[in-house]
Amino acid sequence: MTLPQGFIDMISPLLGADAPAFLEAMQQTPSVSIKLNRRKTTDVAATGYDGTEAVRWCRSGYYLPQRPLFTYNPLLHAGVFYVQDASSMIYETIAERIVPMALDTGSPLRVLDLCAAPGGKTTSLINALPDGSMVVANEFIGNRASILKENLLKWGYPDIMITNSPTSRFTDMGEIFDIVAVDAPCSGEGMMRKDETAVTQWNEGLQRQCASLQREILTDAFKALKPGGFLIYSTCTFNRLENEENVNFLVEDLGMVTVDMEFPQEWGIGKGIETPYPCMRFMPHITRGEGLFAAVLRKEGDYPKATRLKDDAFRKLIKSKAKVICDGIPASILKGREMVPTSESVLSTDFRRGSLPEAEVDETTALSYLRHEALHLDSDIPRGFVVITYKGYPLGLVKNIGNRANNLFPSVWRIRN
Repeated sequence: MTLPQGFIDMISPLLGADAPAFLEAMQQTPSVSIKLNRRKTTDVAATGYDGTEAVRWCRSGYYLPQRPLFTYNPLLHAGVFYVQDASSMIYETIAERIVPMALDTGSPLRVLDLCAAPGGKTTSLINALPDGSMVVANEFIGNRASILKENLLKWGYPDIMITNSPTSRFTDMGEIFDIVAVDAPCSGEGMMRKDETAVTQWNEGLQRQCASLQREILTDAFKALKPGGFLIYSTCTFNRLENEENVNFLVEDLGMVTVDMEFPQEWGIGKGIETPYPCMRFMPHITRGEGLFAAVLRKEGDYPKATRLKDDAFRKLIKSKAKVICDGIPASILKGREMVPTSESVLSTDFRRGSLPEAEVDETTALSYLRHEALHLDSDIPRGFVVITYKGYPLGLVKNIGNRANNLFPSVWRIRN
């Protein structure tokens, strides 16, 4: 990979003596890492991968010794784990730190992820949130919103709303969220090691364009956040314009207060560059992961708890202002004249095991199921709706009619190769 000369000229004075090590690290193969779904397992051995190594800053994260063919591990489709860059897993640990400090402590929280696709950071937040917390995951781009929906439904957290709207739609809802996350669209300098487009598209004009858009999104996030609520801001880029200078904007223009996470020094998380405010920089020559910048800020003020919306009113408000493409995990759908349970419902962490018959299958059969092929189950499996499981984890449903079992796995999710 040949890095753009303008990028080298920009980053070298920022990093000083660290620049040569950074530029060398940018030529290395990125690490591969996965994150466990804590509501489904806390044992990395359940994934079937050997030689894992814990990610220091996330108790659910693990490095793998090499990149496997993740598509052919049925447990990925069961939502047991998620493939994610280790740096981004800091979201889970940030959420663990701020949840006890968050507004209405002891009550379920309302969390908004404004730029959520493909879902890695949303799933990290979900891992750390108390049960009953409502998560609204928004993505403006339609096809990315579909990917987000698939990933979150497989993750199985029931109290989820997925929206496909401009971030400005959330400004008219009032100050209703305890935590708002903004993993903003950026110039993608941290993606250069694994995305050729990030290299070819780089220019200073893109940085300025992204920084302007980021401030618009951050302003929308600020308006949706309760007084006393927390904002998590992040990018996968290295320049100051999109990072530290946007933190300056949040503090000096919007009046927010930065929150120092005080993470252990041995984690190797860098500090902000040329700023008095606490920020986090994940740099590939120091931390095993891609580039990530993050900062946590709090909106000043005390929120009057008496004005807290009830759940039904909260959902109604979201639906009145944003395009909702998923409200919770669908339990059933109408097919002809029959209400049919959904495969999504058995992936839910609220699914009651034993409420339907189950058929445990081997890897070959599991992959056939995930390709949306009809199955042939053992003769002792009851007719009707049956949960297909692999290594004990639900994958979805079939309707067993005796000579075959009709596949009810969502066809849009099927493995195509």
